[in-house]
Amino acid sequence: MLADGPQQGLYVSGSDGSMRALDPRTGAVRWSRAIDSSDAISGYMGGRPAAAGDGAVYTATSTGLQALDAATGEVRWQVPVPEWAELPAERTPIAVGGGAVFAVHGGALHAHDPATGEARWSKTSGAGDFLAADGDTVYVGGVGVRAFDARTGEQRWVQESIPGVKSTPVVHQGAVLLTYNIGTATTTWVCSLEAATGRVRWQRMQQGAGNCPLSAANRTVCFLSGGHLTGMDTETGEPRWTATVTLGLGRGESSMTAANGVAYVGTNDDRLFAFDLDTGSPRWQDAPEKLRSDTDYTYVSLAAAGPTVYRSSRTGLHALGALT
Repeated sequence: MLADGPQQGLYVSGSDGSMRALDPRTGAVRWSRAIDSSDAISGYMGGRPAAAGDGAVYTATSTGLQALDAATGEVRWQVPVPEWAELPAERTPIAVGGGAVFAVHGGALHAHDPATGEARWSKTSGAGDFLAADGDTVYVGGVGVRAFDARTGEQRWVQESIPGVKSTPVVHQGAVLLTYNIGTATTTWVCSLEAATGRVRWQRMQQGAGNCPLSAANRTVCFLSGGHLTGMDTETGEPRWTATVTLGLGRGESSMTAANGVAYVGTNDDRLFAFDLDTGSPRWQDAPEKLRSDTDYTYVSLAAAGPTVYRSSRTGLHALGALT
């Protein structure tokens, strides 16, 4: 799910194989387009990875990279990528920035013209599965982290001390924030790299496996593990607070996002928790969803735009907060 600003659009990729554009103020469907058959993404509760920018929505289908017009949903172009047939839902192999759309597949980073899909350049990226773009730089995380010039493909730096990136990098206030594991799922390292050079700024070991990618806002980076949400100072990595989140009642995935002074956590029973980003104090939580049984599986997706948070789950799409 992508929130492209309250006056732009809200784009949702569902497990039914369709991409939808919604009005972020009313929830009205602006357009809907099938991008994959349901069989192609069976088991991927959150739908296909997608990125929005330059007036288009780019999505990873089971056969390749596809560009949809953000206003109409019409297909602008598509590029075959056979390796994406079994793409895990948690991967983010596409990103938009620096005047291009980027895709990772076949051990390489590829840059495409956003208007035509024409390949501009391709560079070996190693075993990189996670992708983020910011300004004129694109970052690839996997076995090590690499930074490339978005326009030329020149590798700016590589940080090989990171053994295995486990989440999409977050670029925040001149830093690249990410998580990685070393041979065990009982601990996770949260790491900050200097965006310009790749130098390690700080690393902090956290107990447990991360439930979802990091999120950062207001000089705070948030890490969710089980029933614990930790807020750390983005400059030093020092823990600022820890909040307790009631574990979900069903099976499935939780999610977390931070924006506008609030950290939101969606649990696998469709509950949503809001915490003050400065102190970790609970602000509110909504009523628990009544599951049919303890075997129900729920995938909650969150996106924030200004004072509004959008929650997508098996019960539908909800907007909470101020719609400005």
